[in-house]
Amino acid sequence: MDQRGAGPVIRRAYCDIEAGQLHFRQAGNPDKTPLVLLHQSPSSSVMFESLMRALGDDYWLLAPDTPGFGQSDPLQEPASIAAYARAIQQFLDALNIKTALLFGHHTGASVAVQLAHDNPDLAQAMALSGPTLLSDQLKAILPEKAKPFPLSEDGSHLLGMWQRMRDKEPDAPLALSLRETLLGLAVGEAYPEAYQAVIEQPFGEQLQAIVCPVLVFAGTGDPLYGQLDAAFQLLRRGEKQAIEGARTYACDLYADDIAARLQAFFARAGVKD
Repeated sequence: MDQRGAGPVIRRAYCDIEAGQLHFRQAGNPDKTPLVLLHQSPSSSVMFESLMRALGDDYWLLAPDTPGFGQSDPLQEPASIAAYARAIQQFLDALNIKTALLFGHHTGASVAVQLAHDNPDLAQAMALSGPTLLSDQLKAILPEKAKPFPLSEDGSHLLGMWQRMRDKEPDAPLALSLRETLLGLAVGEAYPEAYQAVIEQPFGEQLQAIVCPVLVFAGTGDPLYGQLDAAFQLLRRGEKQAIEGARTYACDLYADDIAARLQAFFARAGVKD
């Protein structure tokens, strides 16, 4: 992972939305094009700190915590990708952002597509890491991947969450697995609710309707890598890439690589400040 001292200063703040307070990280240059970074579950915007430092001052970087995750208040309605996207749109409205670049990883890719679909004038271009065009097989097994661990006197629920996070990427630094374990424990029912929301989203139908340039990519070790070709085929103006060896925590462990891909893609898409 990138060193903490490198790159632009990352600041944290809150804004008011209908669900309550939404926490976000920001960095870069507010005079530049906004780039909104949408995280996976059960993580938070902390997963983008290395990437934000790698991207530097080329954009106004905004990484919100999805409601119910990180330090954001939970939704006041049943969880759905549409509800998450409305919350992010309210966040952008609070910052008076009319157009932006979008980048989402896993659940964040679902939210990015919903956001662009529901707000056709918002996205100048969009990048999706591990697009969630789920096969029937993935839809069947996904709920088990986020099944809550009942609290137990012997603390076995702690070990259960730890092992789940280690299984996602067994070679990940222990500190990264610990971070994700603590986040997974903290969010409670929001974790399985987010996965169910991903399952229920008409992702392919929405992706097919997107008119802005879209980059889809995934690490070759990502559990969603097998869906990459099918997602690419749905794009009107699309590109497809693969990152050799990257897995679930690509944004932490391949930050420089992903930053370079995003910068090059957004430049090809004709994005101007």
